[in-house]
Amino acid sequence: MTAEPRLWVVSELYYPEQTSTGYFLTRIAEGLADSRRVEAICGRPTYSERGQEVRRKEVRGGVTIHRMRATHFDKDRLALRALNAVTLSLSVLFFALRHFRRGDQVLIVTNPPTLPPLVGWVARIKGMRSILLVHDVYPEVLVATRFVRADGFLHRLLQRAFDATYRLFDDVVVLGRDMHEVAGRKVRDPVRRLHIIPNWGDTDEIGPVARRDNPFAHAQGLVDKRVIQFSGNIGRTHDVETILAVAERLRDCPEIVFLFAGYGGKAGLIGDAPNVMLLPRQPRDLLGPMLNCADATIISFVDAMYGVSVPSRMYNVMAAGTPIIAMADPRSELSLTIAESGAGWTVPQGDVDALERLIREICDPANSAERERRGEAARAAVLASFTLDRVLDLYRKLLDARTSRSR
Repeated sequence: MTAEPRLWVVSELYYPEQTSTGYFLTRIAEGLADSRRVEAICGRPTYSERGQEVRRKEVRGGVTIHRMRATHFDKDRLALRALNAVTLSLSVLFFALRHFRRGDQVLIVTNPPTLPPLVGWVARIKGMRSILLVHDVYPEVLVATRFVRADGFLHRLLQRAFDATYRLFDDVVVLGRDMHEVAGRKVRDPVRRLHIIPNWGDTDEIGPVARRDNPFAHAQGLVDKRVIQFSGNIGRTHDVETILAVAERLRDCPEIVFLFAGYGGKAGLIGDAPNVMLLPRQPRDLLGPMLNCADATIISFVDAMYGVSVPSRMYNVMAAGTPIIAMADPRSELSLTIAESGAGWTVPQGDVDALERLIREICDPANSAERERRGEAARAAVLASFTLDRVLDLYRKLLDARTSRSR
C-alpha cells in the first residue's frame, strides 16, 4: 500500500512562536491540513516564546510538528545566531534524508538562509515537488543592513550561492510585486515558476475600536493623546532614526506621543524623551487594541530595501482601521498598496521635514475626518484582498497544480 503523500512545511519558527514568520507558517500549515496531510519541521522556541517547554513531537491543528535539536544561544549576537542556524539546518537535513519520500511536497521559508539549499537538494534527490517561500531576499538584505558590501567579493560569492538555491526549487512564492521583480532575476522561467501570494490581516481578531472604549489606550494613558505608532520588529532594516528626529522636533507638542512597541537591533536607540514611549512586544490579545489606538502607524525602511522584504505588519495595521505612513521606495509593495487603497500616506525615505509636516497635519483636530476616511479605506482593502481564506486558496491552487515540473 502506498503511503499518503505529505506536505512538509519547514521553518525555524513555528508554533508556539508568535513572531511573524512563526505565526504565518503555522496558520498556513494548519489551514492546508483540512485537505491534505501536513507535517511541520521546526526548531524549539528561540524568539518571542524563548524558554517555553515544548514537546519534540506533537499534533496541533491537524499538523504533526517535529521539533529539531539545535543550539539556542543568544539570537541578538550575530555569530551565535549563525551557529544556531547551522546546527538547526544540519538537524533538519538528517531528518529530511530519513523521512522525505518521493511524491511528497515541501514548502520552506527562506529564514534562516542556511536551510533552503540543504532541503532543496534533498527534495531534488527524493523526487519531490518543492516550493520556496521568500520572506527576505538574500544576499540583498545583508547589503541593506550593511553586513555585506555590495561591491565586495563576499557579496558576489553569496549572490551565486543564493541564486543557485532559488533554482533548486520547482516554484518560488514571493510576498509582493517588488519582490517579484528582484527574485525574478534568480529564477529560471519566472513566468511559470514565480508566484505572488501575500500575507494577510486577522480581520476576525483585529478591527476598529473607539478610543474611549480601547483598553490598551486606557492602560497606557493615551485616550486623550494623538498617537503615532511604530510596532513590531525594531530592526536594522527599519529607519527608526528619522522617526526619532521628528519626535525631537515635536517635543513642544505634548498632545503627540510616539509609541514604539516591540524589540530588535535598533530598540536601544529609543531614549526616554517625554513624548516617546517604548513598550515590549504585546501579547496577542492586545495586538488589535494596540494597533487601533494609533492615529497613524509608521512603517519605514532603510535605503536599499526595495524588493527585499514586504512588511507583514501592514495588513494587521490596516485591519485595525489605522492609516499607515509609508516611508519606503515608491515602487515597493508597501507604497503601492497604500497608494492604491487610499489607506494612508507616503513620505520619501529619510525626509525628516516631510515627515514632521505630515504628522503635524495628521494630528490637527481639523483633519480628523480625513484620518478616519483613510483608516476605513485601509480596513476595506484588507477585507477585499488580504484575508487568510484568500491566501489559503492561492496556496491550494499552487499545491494542486501538476506535482512534477520539467527542470
